[in-house]
Amino acid sequence: MMQYLPSLAGVALLSFLVTHLLIPISHLTGLIDRPDERKVHHGAVPLVGGIAIYLSVLFSAVLFLNLPERFIGIALICGLITFIGALDDRYPVHPYYRLTMQLIAGVTLATIGGSALRDLGNLTGLGTISLGLIAIPFTAIAITGLCNAYNMVDGIDGLAGSLTVVSLLSLLFLANGRAADNEVALLAYMATSIGVFLMFNLTLSPFTNSKIFMGDAGSTFLGCAVAIAMIHFSQKSDAVLQPATALWLVAIPLMDMASTMMRRVNKGKSPFHADRTHLHHILMRAGLSQRQALMAIILAASGLAAIGIFLERVWPQYEALSFALFLVTFALYFKFVFKHAFRFARRVRRVLGR
Repeated sequence: MMQYLPSLAGVALLSFLVTHLLIPISHLTGLIDRPDERKVHHGAVPLVGGIAIYLSVLFSAVLFLNLPERFIGIALICGLITFIGALDDRYPVHPYYRLTMQLIAGVTLATIGGSALRDLGNLTGLGTISLGLIAIPFTAIAITGLCNAYNMVDGIDGLAGSLTVVSLLSLLFLANGRAADNEVALLAYMATSIGVFLMFNLTLSPFTNSKIFMGDAGSTFLGCAVAIAMIHFSQKSDAVLQPATALWLVAIPLMDMASTMMRRVNKGKSPFHADRTHLHHILMRAGLSQRQALMAIILAASGLAAIGIFLERVWPQYEALSFALFLVTFALYFKFVFKHAFRFARRVRRVLGR
């Protein structure tokens, strides 16, 4: 891994250049996000962040890494997801068409791509749960699930990107020294490229006048990439993490998606109906600013990832315990955020004195 560290500067520079090239193109192609009743930003903002991340990571991998041929297939699958997301950014695509393409991408990954979710680990304590014939559809569902989880959580500046960085850095920590150096470096490249995007997205100096969004192209690509990485590193013969640990690394997007979709269905609406009931909306209703809500969620995601890493490293033989604790965490989240969301917001507001 050490030999790849100097190339991170090249990745950052390439990400910066690609982003700057795409900003004027966004105006020509109509990849622009304009404010409406659900959006609080001002002015037209280019929706090129996701495309910039994808292209930057792709070019960097070709330039600096010696990856196996199977990477070509994975790059094409991620490219398909990014393209469908970009179409949705420009011309609204029906959710079920997007789901169909994401499922196709998952099936392709499990067959031609060679990365299938073959087992779920020892979640029950009774032995490894092998998926057998349903490995392919299960892989497709996992890919589709995380694509939509990261897409749904992308509601305030920096959130989807920061959550992805938490997942990637956690996975990088687990994989470093235990997986191939070029594969670990690819995780670092992607985290670096997202870091450059966040500087634009959060308008950090000196990018205060170059704000961009990642769009659906970016959020679905990030979800797909994280899902592929989790599958790859948990299903190898020399796996660096257990499937239960992967749940901890993506806990916030998964829990937010599940609770939000269940709340919508409970109200008789489509699970894909856009609203303002996500975790960040609840925290902002409680009186937090966007940046404060962002920091609170990232701290929570980092804490949950740390729990997963601790259980993986200290008690790897107790995967069932890790899974059970995750279910308990999910149940608590469900209770406070799904069933009592607004009561929870009022309590937070009282604690903050607002």
